[in-house]
Amino acid sequence: MENQQKPAGEIDLALLFAKVGDFLKNVAFGFVRFLALIRKVPLDNRKLFVGFIAVGAVLGFSYSQFLKKKFYESTMILSSDYLNKRIVDSSIDNLNLLAHEETSKGLAKVLHVSDTLASKIKKFEAKPFVAEMELVQLEVLKEQLRSAQVNGKNQDVINQVIKRIEIENQHAFQFTVRTLSPTAIRPLQEALVNYFKNNEYIKKRIQINQENLVAKKGKIKGELLKLDSLKKVIYSNYKMMSEQSRQGSNNVILSDKAVTNPIEIYTQDIALYEQLLAIERAIFLQPDFEVIDGFTEFDEPASASRMKVIATTVLIAFALAYGIVALRQFDRYLSTVK
Repeated sequence: MENQQKPAGEIDLALLFAKVGDFLKNVAFGFVRFLALIRKVPLDNRKLFVGFIAVGAVLGFSYSQFLKKKFYESTMILSSDYLNKRIVDSSIDNLNLLAHEETSKGLAKVLHVSDTLASKIKKFEAKPFVAEMELVQLEVLKEQLRSAQVNGKNQDVINQVIKRIEIENQHAFQFTVRTLSPTAIRPLQEALVNYFKNNEYIKKRIQINQENLVAKKGKIKGELLKLDSLKKVIYSNYKMMSEQSRQGSNNVILSDKAVTNPIEIYTQDIALYEQLLAIERAIFLQPDFEVIDGFTEFDEPASASRMKVIATTVLIAFALAYGIVALRQFDRYLSTVK
């Protein structure tokens, strides 16, 4: 019988599956060979790997013991109606430039601390502090902007809007300080707060806000005194009217000629008193410039521990040993090429 020829373009599925199976087998076999090679190299080059591991452990121990300096970190949350990201970033950059100078006199002068304390400061960091609810609302808004995209032409506009939402007008910031001594963290809280508080831009606004609150407090107190006097007069008048009533009863009949509603006076008195309490609270707490959470002094350093440093150097030495073996094999291969 003559062999039946398959129509043009028809694919032999059995052959295709066989090819795919062979490819997967080769990949699996290659992976196993790679693992075997990784395991074999250290065994065949024991002296090299043991030597590199020993050198890495010694270097890691020496670095952590004699060269590496421990540092400590703590964070503070500061809220102010007058702070924004540009002011904070500029101020923190200036402080870090002073901290990296050879002498600590400049940083000590700016923060009004001792040279000894300033010399222990390594770095300042700051970032906007956003509450969890605000983060959720921001993500929802960003998703709504993305879903509103009809085509790729307005993607740049959406990205610009998202960027402005993320960086503009955040008035609460998380400050991080890194020092060489844990005892230097506590004094830095007052120094850092005063550094921003004494900024001319912020200082003037805090001062005028306090003066306005004090003036408003005095005004409301004066109005409350007047209302108290008016309440006494009204009470006396109504009491007299009840006594002079023709029926001889204690009932007071209000006619259209009454020019004052006593209920409104008492309501206004309570409203003004609530405003006075709110102003006194604002004067005492100063919510326009307030430390929400201060620095905490930790005994444990934030820097890597000795064991972590040694483990890192040992891993690096192990990788270098593999590299040297690979270079040797490559050199042998080149020597065979004519």
